[in-house]
Amino acid sequence: MNLTPFQRPATILFLCLSRQLTTTTTTTTSCFPKQPPPNNAMDLTSSPPPEEPPSYIAAARSHGIPLRQSAPIKPGPLPLQLPILNHLRTKRVVLASASPRRRAMLNQIGLTSIEVWPSNSPEDLDKKSHSPEEYVSATARSKCHAVYEAVLEAQSKPGASKEHLEDPAVVIAADTIIATRAGQILEKPRNEQEHVKMLTHLRDSRYHRVLTAVCVMAPKADASHPGYEIRGHVEDTRVFFAGEEDGLPDDVIESYVRTREGADKAGGYALQGVGGMVLVEKVEGSVDNVIGLPVRKCLQLCERVVFRQGEEVEGEEDEDE
Repeated sequence: MNLTPFQRPATILFLCLSRQLTTTTTTTTSCFPKQPPPNNAMDLTSSPPPEEPPSYIAAARSHGIPLRQSAPIKPGPLPLQLPILNHLRTKRVVLASASPRRRAMLNQIGLTSIEVWPSNSPEDLDKKSHSPEEYVSATARSKCHAVYEAVLEAQSKPGASKEHLEDPAVVIAADTIIATRAGQILEKPRNEQEHVKMLTHLRDSRYHRVLTAVCVMAPKADASHPGYEIRGHVEDTRVFFAGEEDGLPDDVIESYVRTREGADKAGGYALQGVGGMVLVEKVEGSVDNVIGLPVRKCLQLCERVVFRQGEEVEGEEDEDE
């Protein structure tokens, strides 16, 4: 049968449909040439299981969202290059205090190899017979003497370690107290009830004084006149608490006490922590004094007992033996 080009497609389609209707099998026969599947076709009979969803990092990359890289650790500031600090960095420095805050402050200015030697000197002075300044000064001086003597005693023991055989360049001692407006001396709270009462009193009196006595002792450089030189200073800072009407009601004080942040601190609060945010309104004077160590004055005292032994300084406590 001769078909024109226009009749051929229709005839082929008719023949294909007729063949599909008359076939007795379930197999479907195509009259058109079989074309290979496209490259991106999905074979449902033999395809592997679907992949896991991309991680959040991969998804962020595909979405064009910049990743938050972990910030590199920035190097700290270079150490202070002061003659007294450069000298003490190569010597034995003893801190007569177990306070981690005092040690951290000295570390921050570059004294990183400090030997901590807590004092076992009893703090049993009669508060009623001493002014706040006298009390805190005598306590710090007693700590300094006790630790200096303990260090020398350890040197004389047989089998003392190499580092203990070296004379200390300096022994640093400090003591901090709170003095109310009425002159009452406050130290660390002994229990929760006393803690609440202490902070409530500080709030109601509006401001109080924080006194830290620093004592620094060093052996004399003159071998013909052995002994030591000691100097001390009392730093006085005024701290104002917020009022009850200014956001410091009783329940805030009670909540702060339950944090136990101020349980081991004179006055029962930490200026550098939550206490400084919820209790304190302002500070007049040295902030590091409230934390536990007036650093500038401490460096001055170290300089005097090491480099300027025997000099008289007006307004500064000194003692030579």
